[in-house]
Amino acid sequence: MLFNRDGNGSVELQQITGIFSASNDFSVIASEIEDATRTVAALVGEAVVAKAEKGYYYDKLEMNGLVQAVRQAIAVLAVSRYSRNNLVSHGDHGARLPADENEKIPWEWMIDRDERNQRERWFRSMDALYGFLEKTAEPAWMESDIRKAFKASIVGSLQAFERVYPVDGSYYVYYMLQNLVIESQPPIRRMVGAGNWEAMTGSDPQQLHRDLLPLCQRYAIVSALIKAVRRWNLEVFPLTIARRFSPSYQGNKASRVATREEMEAYVAGLEGQLDDIRDEIAEVLSGENPFTDFDPIPTGDRRKKFFSAQ
Repeated sequence: MLFNRDGNGSVELQQITGIFSASNDFSVIASEIEDATRTVAALVGEAVVAKAEKGYYYDKLEMNGLVQAVRQAIAVLAVSRYSRNNLVSHGDHGARLPADENEKIPWEWMIDRDERNQRERWFRSMDALYGFLEKTAEPAWMESDIRKAFKASIVGSLQAFERVYPVDGSYYVYYMLQNLVIESQPPIRRMVGAGNWEAMTGSDPQQLHRDLLPLCQRYAIVSALIKAVRRWNLEVFPLTIARRFSPSYQGNKASRVATREEMEAYVAGLEGQLDDIRDEIAEVLSGENPFTDFDPIPTGDRRKKFFSAQ
């Protein structure tokens, strides 16, 4: 465990999060710390967390950046979960609502807003952790099965992703969508042909394949976005990203939620982009514009106009 090394776990959590009381007994949140540790390990690999734990216990003079980044993510998630579970107390007489003569019970919308803010902080902490791992090329991360699996993606960097769809520099969103990008690649491979695909993703692509790659990246990213909107709840995204999918979405139950019509309209727009990208890919592969001889103004016979009225 990355906390309570010297019996001061609650103080450590307060220093990191600023909202957990140092007077609390650490045992009340220990199980949440363990669960949050498993969650972070599932996202960045167990080797990263294990290396951070080793640094926490054996580098007592000055904890390195890896230890700090991992502890930040775990602490934020654990305190967030603890706060939700601690809203109602449970005892021998059933559930009770804690009250203090000097404090007022918050309205439901206040609780929703607070939970949203804590989720946003969790996203930022994961952005910081991923950013540290990438910028330092941390071996425990670069050699992990998770990071190796992402090498199959044709969108190999956050910068390449943001050239198509800005995500406010969020490594968390980038890595969350990578599996969907990889899932979207087989149809693209069939579209361009196995030979072109291998040449395009190889170490020495020709001009044709250099022109083809950004188009295929665009297609994969747009396809991934469509899958994400259709499969996932918007709460898994930071609020600024979720609002791009649905402008009315406010991120909490007390505010207006995303409508099905808005979501379908957004998906329809993305599917229209896929049609345009397919045409561009066909143009690159053929070496010419497939619509060169297409007349945008069709001919008509004024004697052949029909309509019905009911």
